[in-house]
Amino acid sequence: MRAIGETEYQTQATELVSAPAVRTEGIALSDSSIVFIPYRPSPLGVLRDVYRHRGLIWSVAVAAFARATKKFRLGATWIVFNTFMSLIGYTLIFGGGVFNVSTPNHMPYFLYLLVGMMGWRLFQETLKESTRSFLRLRKIVQEFHFPLILLPTAGSAYALFQFVLYVVAYFICLGYYWATTGTLYAQLSPKLLLMSIGGLGLCLAFAWGVGLWTAPLTAWARDVRMVINFAMPFYMFLTPVMYPIERLHGAMRILAEANPLSSAVEMAKVGLLGAGAVRVDAAIWSISATFVILVSGMWFMSRYAHSLAKGMKNAYGGGGDDTDTDDDDMM
Repeated sequence: MRAIGETEYQTQATELVSAPAVRTEGIALSDSSIVFIPYRPSPLGVLRDVYRHRGLIWSVAVAAFARATKKFRLGATWIVFNTFMSLIGYTLIFGGGVFNVSTPNHMPYFLYLLVGMMGWRLFQETLKESTRSFLRLRKIVQEFHFPLILLPTAGSAYALFQFVLYVVAYFICLGYYWATTGTLYAQLSPKLLLMSIGGLGLCLAFAWGVGLWTAPLTAWARDVRMVINFAMPFYMFLTPVMYPIERLHGAMRILAEANPLSSAVEMAKVGLLGAGAVRVDAAIWSISATFVILVSGMWFMSRYAHSLAKGMKNAYGGGGDDTDTDDDDMM
């Protein structure tokens, strides 16, 4: 039997309901003989649905980006400030006279932090936007039928745009320090560059995997988003973003490497700066954990996302309005 998507299923069901009673082999088939079965595909079926609806990815991404920026008079300009002001502040605190964190090969701390933040903010902002996707686009959720997995993934367009800004800043910094110090703080090995792409890809996949859980749950209870807001600062310091992981030893090193995001960030550092350390067992754990959370997230979306999304109207005051009135940037 061929599996069909929900839209196709509803179209066929409507045609069956509107059709007159049919008598086949002495058995009368009428409206009462139609049984509606919830469409709950496997993770592989979810990917097939996404491929069939791939034409909607751009539309969802644009809608999500517009929802994230339209409430500001400066619009997308605020993304630039949000991207780099925290980076400057952390550089003054951790690379300046407060903690004075030493970097590998004595490279400028700003550049070292920039690459670490590139991976971290890709994870953090993607998770933030994915978690809010059901709320920001609730009209789409309630009025249209399509794979809801597109909301946490394509709905994180704001985070992907911010990531592009980090990449541009990275090349600008490389050129600046090369011109002023005569040192190119980068390596050109294709193997290591592929490692950095893999690490950044893990950051994105891990955020999407968690977002597939948190987006439907936030539609059910806003408390989920608040828990993430409070947990993010602690998780950031558990991830080697502002410091080299080589400085950790014993139990602290084990604890840091138990964090699936640590190896992903270190892979980005090794590939883009030639600095950092990634143990094979820690990298395998990071890849395995990311795969499990991503697949389990797809399973959760296929089983419970539609039922949780239906409760948004009652949970958030009804009316189907997609306004996120207390939308903050704590994360």
